[in-house]
Amino acid sequence: MRTRAVPTRWQGLGKALPVLWGLYSGSGSVPYRVCVDLAAGSAKCTCPSRKFPCKHAISLQELDLPDALPPDWVEEWTTRRATRELDSSPEAVARRVRAREKTAANRAAAMSSGIDGLRDWLLDVASAGIASLPGRPASWWQAFIARMIDAQVPGIAGAVAEIQEIVARSGPRWTSDVADRLGGLHLLCFVQPRSRLGVTIPEETVRATPGVLDTWVALLRLETDDGRVRTVRQWCWGRETARWVVAIRHSAVGAPVPLLPHGQESKALVHPYPNSDRVALGDLEGSRPPSPVPAPQSWRTALTTLEQMLLADPWQRLFPLGCSTVRLHGSTLVDTTGHGLPVRDDSGLDMALALTGGVPFDAWGLWDGHALRLGAIAVDGTLEVVA
Repeated sequence: MRTRAVPTRWQGLGKALPVLWGLYSGSGSVPYRVCVDLAAGSAKCTCPSRKFPCKHAISLQELDLPDALPPDWVEEWTTRRATRELDSSPEAVARRVRAREKTAANRAAAMSSGIDGLRDWLLDVASAGIASLPGRPASWWQAFIARMIDAQVPGIAGAVAEIQEIVARSGPRWTSDVADRLGGLHLLCFVQPRSRLGVTIPEETVRATPGVLDTWVALLRLETDDGRVRTVRQWCWGRETARWVVAIRHSAVGAPVPLLPHGQESKALVHPYPNSDRVALGDLEGSRPPSPVPAPQSWRTALTTLEQMLLADPWQRLFPLGCSTVRLHGSTLVDTTGHGLPVRDDSGLDMALALTGGVPFDAWGLWDGHALRLGAIAVDGTLEVVA
């Protein structure tokens, strides 16, 4: 699928939200015409694939598309769809209901099969033992990941790929980390939250729901690249709501643009995704340099604030965490009570030491249960993003 995200394979790319389009050069002499309506959750492609949506329609949604006027073939498709939707006769309404029910039933059946496959896979791992995982060939991992993708549960596929990466990295804690991930997958078999299974909701649908107006400080950021899509995640603090939200952007071409100006505080309306701390951006009224953000007085107090996040989402692996007046001792950030948390020795820590000169500072970072990834600091009331 990686080659389908290469821009040279695409021509005539554009968007006029909620519609996206492009021409994909496949194996034939005539490029495939690919069109996606995000609001309607519909797609059209001239390729011979029987899957819906096809791989080209999925890849199109991962590209960073320029705003443009729809070409004639896109206008024709959207007009034809609109005409069909305008048919409000009982027969047409019944057909659409049946089609939606059939699509939902097919996906439910595929997902159920995927969950059954996950249970069998977990039994196989438990029978052989965690110690057997380093000896498993890459094909064993990839076969199961592909099976989960075919079962339309990409969230499980990503979780298994993460376990494979932990095993490959090894390290002193790999067995406990893998056991933790396996336990999470076992719980997933019974709870099955749609967001963790990978069932996505179009952003336009989320924007149609009620929003939350607040002044959001885009404080922490993490960029990842899976070789196909680059992702930037922002953890933003709301001054009035006193809550964290997560803004996510993806791009298959270049670095994704963060949802909110990073390191700034913005007056904005955000729309929460169902049963998630993720948000979609509504109206952005303006941004300015951030004022100080209050931080807990100790790491112990800070860690207690994570309880509600864990209860809401026990599969969450990264948590925004802050503490005031900390000082670096070796590889640990120690608070005024003498308690400390390990900190990652990376560019964020280097930048923090360069800016503070070793004096105490307020710290915010992403906690993964093992170490803090430092993302922002404050000295004398001045807030600085360091990663």
